[in-house]
Amino acid sequence: MGGLSGGACAPVPGDLYMKRMDTDPGGTEATATTRTPAAQADGPRAPAPTAVARLLVLGDPGGLVDALVKRLVDAGGSAFAASPRSDSEAKMLLLEGDWTAVAVVTHDDARALRLTLLSAHLRPELPLWTTLFDRTVVEQLHRIVPSVRILSPAELAADALMTCCLESGARSVSRARRGVRLVDDALRLLAVAGAGLVVVLVVEVLMAIAALHESAINAIFFSARVVATITDSQAAARGPGWFKLVSTVTALTAVILVAVFTAALVRRLSQPRLTTLVGRRSAPRRDHVVVVGLGQVGFRLAQALIARAVPVLAVERNLAAPCVRMARRAGIPVAIANAEDRQTLELAGAPRAAAVAAVTSDDLVNVSVGLAAAQIASDVPLVLRLGDGDVAAETDSLLHLGIICDLHGVVVDLIAGQILHG
Repeated sequence: MGGLSGGACAPVPGDLYMKRMDTDPGGTEATATTRTPAAQADGPRAPAPTAVARLLVLGDPGGLVDALVKRLVDAGGSAFAASPRSDSEAKMLLLEGDWTAVAVVTHDDARALRLTLLSAHLRPELPLWTTLFDRTVVEQLHRIVPSVRILSPAELAADALMTCCLESGARSVSRARRGVRLVDDALRLLAVAGAGLVVVLVVEVLMAIAALHESAINAIFFSARVVATITDSQAAARGPGWFKLVSTVTALTAVILVAVFTAALVRRLSQPRLTTLVGRRSAPRRDHVVVVGLGQVGFRLAQALIARAVPVLAVERNLAAPCVRMARRAGIPVAIANAEDRQTLELAGAPRAAAVAAVTSDDLVNVSVGLAAAQIASDVPLVLRLGDGDVAAETDSLLHLGIICDLHGVVVDLIAGQILHG
């Protein structure tokens, strides 16, 4: 199995994304200065590869593909990356190259499925790895092509991030000690208006007993009618002046609160109910992990933490994100807001949280969230998901924000390890 430097590559249309890399003994790891979870950083070193790999990587340009190619080259193998735009281009690559293995690495599950089936059909003798996110697609592909080795970058990333959160001090907390935080605008307005109506009712009951000498039952009956803006007790007309004045104020207040309560209730019922006052989806008040970004990685991180009884509050800016709907069924409380805003982090309880984990798919957004969180809660541990080795290294060396998980490094090490060592 020779390196690419010694032979010609298969002809590929010039407008394809291609990356050819050969062994460079003097090369350096792009992520050498970043920090990874202790399980990866301190574990035993893998044995040297038993054979030189000649790998074809099909998928998206940049990101994981580049990191995987570099990792294999640094390990002494050869790799060729391409992003075919059609089935015919992919077939040409698969059939005309002298490959020893194929890896499909893309964030698009539909494209990954197509390239995987094409590779398994054209080159069934080659070991095949593919990355998939959707668990349903994974199950279907396992039934169709049992020999394919499927890796889930989202699950690998979530496991690494969970390790970072636990190392930061996140721990299981009983539900009674978590408290309740109102992060949903409609729910907050509903709760405030409802509490106001209860206060008005109590005031009316006490006044009816004190000024009108009504029995407790009659006082509650007539006071409830006042709050409902129906009518008052007939004895109210003969009450003292202070009673009439205060009753007028409470009646007007009740009218306003009923209107606000009704509007909040309609708004609450007309949109997804992502948090509740009680139950699994109640937002914790303290000792929780604020998970910023509810994509595939954030969703699975929240699931993993909840499975360990660690309270979680997810913050996602896009109400239409697919995992937001899934979070309702999974019992994950979600606040729809922009976590780069300091007020959002304060509302999410970052100053009293066990950790803040910024795990969006955008490295710069995660750094921005980390900076905002550090300003309002400097003593709260931060966990940042970073995939670009340069950004991870610069953030770690210059900003010192917290624990930085180089997730491309975590995923690539596992894929490359399986390819090189079987």
